[in-house]
This record gives sequence, C-alpha cells and structure tokens, in this order.
Amino acid sequence: METPIYTKLEAFYRKGRPSFAMPGHKNLRGLAPGLQKCDVTELAATVDLHHESDEVKRANELLSGLYGSKRSFIMTCGSTAGIQVMLSSVLKPGDTLLADADCHISVINTCAVCGFKIKLIPVRYNKEFFVPGGVGKICPEDDIKAVILTSPNYYGIIKNVRHAADICHAAGIPLLIDEAHGAHFAGDSAFPKSAVGLGADMVCQSAHKTLNALTGAAYLHVCGNMVDIKRVRRALASFQTSSPSYPIAASADIARAELAESRYSAIIDECGQFRDAISRFTKIRVLENDDITRIVLNFSAYDVTGFEVSKRLSDYFGIDVEMADCFNIVLIATPWNRHSDFADLFSALKDITDMLPPRSAMPEISPPPVTDGVIAPSAGWFADTEPVEPDAAEGRISAVSVTAYPPGIPIIITGAVISAGQIEYIKLLTRFGAEITGMDDNRIEVVK
Repeated sequence: METPIYTKLEAFYRKGRPSFAMPGHKNLRGLAPGLQKCDVTELAATVDLHHESDEVKRANELLSGLYGSKRSFIMTCGSTAGIQVMLSSVLKPGDTLLADADCHISVINTCAVCGFKIKLIPVRYNKEFFVPGGVGKICPEDDIKAVILTSPNYYGIIKNVRHAADICHAAGIPLLIDEAHGAHFAGDSAFPKSAVGLGADMVCQSAHKTLNALTGAAYLHVCGNMVDIKRVRRALASFQTSSPSYPIAASADIARAELAESRYSAIIDECGQFRDAISRFTKIRVLENDDITRIVLNFSAYDVTGFEVSKRLSDYFGIDVEMADCFNIVLIATPWNRHSDFADLFSALKDITDMLPPRSAMPEISPPPVTDGVIAPSAGWFADTEPVEPDAAEGRISAVSVTAYPPGIPIIITGAVISAGQIEYIKLLTRFGAEITGMDDNRIEVVK
C-alpha cells in the first residue's frame, strides 16, 4: 500500500529532531495522549462546536475567563479563519480596511473574496536586523471602517495596541488584532500583555503556534462593544468547516487549561541563557524583541544568509527552525523544548559559524515598496488573467498576491498595480534563496 504523505511524516517523527518551529507541542512532547479518540462528529451523545452544546459553551467560558474577553470561541481552522471572521463581522462589501503593511496574506485574500477594499500603513523597519517593527501613523480617514494590526509579528515585536485602540475608538471604528503568535502571552507576566486587555475589539490567536494544541487550533476573542455578536456567530458558521475536527477542538481546550496553570518560568530562563551564550561566544547578534521565547538570530557578521543557515541546520544537524530570511533565523521556543534542544542548537551554530568567513560588505537592500492608496483586491481576484514574466509586469494589475512564505507578508497585492521596486525586491529575495509563493513557473498572473 503506497502512502507517500503518511510515510514521509511518520519517518520524520521517528527521527526525534529538536524543533524550534511550530507546532508548540514539539513533535507530540506536550500533546495530550489519545486525542484520536476524540475524532467524532456532532452526535446526540457528543458535542456541537457550531451550536455551543453545554460542554462547548463551558469551554468557551473558561477561555474567555482566562484572557478576560467578553466572549471567546474555540476554532479549528486556524487564525486564517479568525481573520476571516473578524473582517466579515465588522465590514460590508465596498468598505475600506486600514491594515499594517506586514499583515498576513489571509487579510488580503479575505478582502478579495468579500469585496472589501484595503489601504496599507507603512511599517518601520529595523535597519540593523532588517525586520519589520512598529507601525507608522494610523490615520483613519472618513472612508476607513476598521483597522487591523499584526501584533506580535513573526519576529516577536509588538505594536502599541492601546494607542491604536484610542485612535480607532475616537474615530468610531473597531480595532482588530491578529495575535496569532501571542496566544501564550497569558501564561506569564514576563510576556507582553495580550491585546485582549489593551482595548482591541476583536483578537484572534493560533493555539498551535506556541501552545500544545494540534495544528489548526485557534481562539477568537470578542472584547469591545463595537462588534455585533450575531454577525460573529454567522461568520463563524460561514468560514469554518461544517465538520470541525474535535481532536483539534479538544487539544485547544487542553492547551487553555494548561496555560492557566502557567509553566513558562523554566523556558523563559532557558531562552535567556541561550541568548546570553550566543552573544558571548559567537558573532551572531540576538534581536532585542518583546517576546523572550521568540529568538531571532542575525548572521550579518558572516558571509552567509539566514536561508543557508536554516538549511544547514536541517540537513546536517537535524534541527528545525521556524523560518529564515536574508540575514536571520527565527526560533519558537515553548515549555516543551528540552535543555538538550538548546545545547544541540548552540553546538550546531558554533560549528557552522566557526567555518564561515566574515562578511566583507553588506548588500544594498531596501524594504519592499508599499502600495499607496486604496486597493480593491477583488478587481484582481475575479478578473480574466494572463501570465507574464516579472520584467513585463510593471504597471500591470496583479491578479495574485506574491509573498515570501514564511512569514506570508505580501509583497505584491491582488488588485494593485505592480511597481518596478516590487519586482526587484522579489528578484533579490529569490537570489538569496527565499521561497516565493504566488508565482507559477516564475511568472506573475496579471489582469488582461
């Protein structure tokens, strides 16, 4: 019997590789045993996620109590579904959304299929590490009906949610927060405060990224008075599968219960010691971000890219990291990482960097150009299209969103006019070894 997917993944699991990537349970170490027993459907004797049977209602109440929301919901389709639900709960077709330029691709896709328009806020870049950081000035003009911000981002950097909430509420519009990478913030006072308690009107989180839940487990929190809970319920039913995975839902429930007992002090200490050791014994620089368990290592002192370091760690040392970019690798650490994981990683990084020559000169890299003005993603999504070579795409309207994934931040947006700067930035990332999504056979689909 040929089972290529299962065979590949089962063999991967048997290797027991140290993981600094999601999911947070780290190759089943923190996952509750026997979750497969929960693989049932909505029966009279089980539970109903969509209609909130008594057990589901109680689980959602416990979730709301932990984070301090008005209402919370367990989801099984990830933060992508959370973003879809948030946007469709507060916007109508033709409305304009204000979003930070490092928003996730799911924000653009939701706008495309729902007929929302979008305007982007430029993001300030850390020029030393070349990572997106704080957001620029939030100016909700009269045509803006909601604002969505990503906080924290992939690099563990948070935005000033309380300030953004004050601006939005003064303008009479809701603030939505994509907190996919911050579900663990409720676990320890050493972490930043969750956006749930900072004035956001809705917040979505991925339980599987940093907690011990199965992939797809997520939380949605309704916090403010500007959200119609009836629309939220309709959106939950519309964007989630009609056959939710109860193993995923059960794992999200367990992850919440374990988070309430907080077991982060040991891993916080471990991350601090690892950061110190890397800084002392190598020329690798460590980003001073807001989440100590999100470790960003910068290799600009060496003649190597983050992509190359990530590949060497995987191919030669059997260690997985969450993502890489031109100069950095990103590590996700959770309480289910062991001391031996950090020791193996430190040893591997020492071996790699000891063999590397110093970088003679830094390449010239500018942040990806941000499209100005209001964009209608549906204009590209539903149009008749044709593929063109990148050099022929300048000035054309894109029918796709092109991203480097991870982190899934769009470079070219569906429905926007493609600029020369965006094309050059994609070429640069490709030369560095980035994986580009949204292009087929190195061509871009544009509106005819």
